[in-house]
Amino acid sequence: MKAKNTVSTFSVLIADDHEIIRRGLKNLISDYWAGVQILNASTMEQALIEVAKSPSLIIIDVNLPGGNNLKVIDQIKLVQPNAKILVFSSLNENIYAVPYLKSGASGYLTKNAEESEIVTAITTILAGSRYSSRNVKENMFNSILGNDADNPFTKLSGRELEVAELLTKGIGVLEISNQLKLQMGTVSTYKLRLFQKLKIKSIIELAEKMSIYEK
Repeated sequence: MKAKNTVSTFSVLIADDHEIIRRGLKNLISDYWAGVQILNASTMEQALIEVAKSPSLIIIDVNLPGGNNLKVIDQIKLVQPNAKILVFSSLNENIYAVPYLKSGASGYLTKNAEESEIVTAITTILAGSRYSSRNVKENMFNSILGNDADNPFTKLSGRELEVAELLTKGIGVLEISNQLKLQMGTVSTYKLRLFQKLKIKSIIELAEKMSIYEK
């Protein structure tokens, strides 16, 4: 059992469709902070109901049932514009962290993060700052300085990344347009742009390149 932090009472919403993740985070947070109130959600619909209660921090898996990846951040901000959001995801940070941070998340952590890093992320975000791993910070600096050749996915916009992910799952342009509520022509434009930015000519190449950077 870790020593309790005696900061003033605050509330945390844990939104994840896996009970073991919710329970693990609840135990970790309760071990470090006294008086913390834990809210839970296993679907996006439930999460938005809890978001309306203005929790101090929202820890969310963006692949929550009923959610839509990057749009999850927008959905939360519509309910609570000043929400502090820590994305807690199994998605590889080398590809996905920067787009989520750009979309308004306060922090990004992968689910294989050490307990100490989770505590640091929560503490940092509650203090009003943003949090990302050292690796993600380097990616962002490289992107700003134009030295991001080593990771071409940093060149993609959030929407382009969404389209790329769906394409690698074998989903066609028509179904992507339905899922993302975009015109087919718009989806085709995003597909063309991401192919140009990644310097590829096929979905097979896209899947191979994404697999490389996910490793």
